[in-house]
Amino acid sequence: MMKFCPSCGEDVETYTIDRMGVKELLCIHCGMILEDLAHKEVAPAELVIAADDSPMIVELLKDILMKESLANKVIGCHNGVDFLSTFTGLLKEEDPVSLVVLDVAMPLLNGINAAIAMRAVEKGLKIRPVPILFFTVLKCDENFQKVLAYCKPAEYINKGGSSSPDQLASRIKQVAIKLLHESQNPG
Repeated sequence: MMKFCPSCGEDVETYTIDRMGVKELLCIHCGMILEDLAHKEVAPAELVIAADDSPMIVELLKDILMKESLANKVIGCHNGVDFLSTFTGLLKEEDPVSLVVLDVAMPLLNGINAAIAMRAVEKGLKIRPVPILFFTVLKCDENFQKVLAYCKPAEYINKGGSSSPDQLASRIKQVAIKLLHESQNPG
């Protein structure tokens, strides 16, 4: 069965699993549960950090998250080192981060290594993991699926999979709602 995956940005093959009597349809590439998220209510994230080496993409992410009422405040970073510094500084100030958007290919420290370092900081401080939305031009392969599993809660968006900014905004909204809903309604 083919279905549109907001993470992959294309029609994908799917498979079904049964979780305690509830059938879920998943993307065969990234493993995202493909469900209608329009009915899910989420409170806006208090604080989001968006890290991408392109200032234009950082501004696009800020605009989308704010216009879609998915965030009350978005802080932009331009590489993984800047992100980690900002993230740990906010933890020090006891200013909780609700969501992180990380470009995978950034200079100095890429998004995958930044996410792994972030998870180590969270584990060391015994705090709940902040949801991560990886933002990349790469398709989700077996290695990236391992990254998503290690860094969970985490999802990804193939930013090369959209033909227009409006389509990209819609996909970001869908995946961000999924992450925020899971974060706000654990279990």
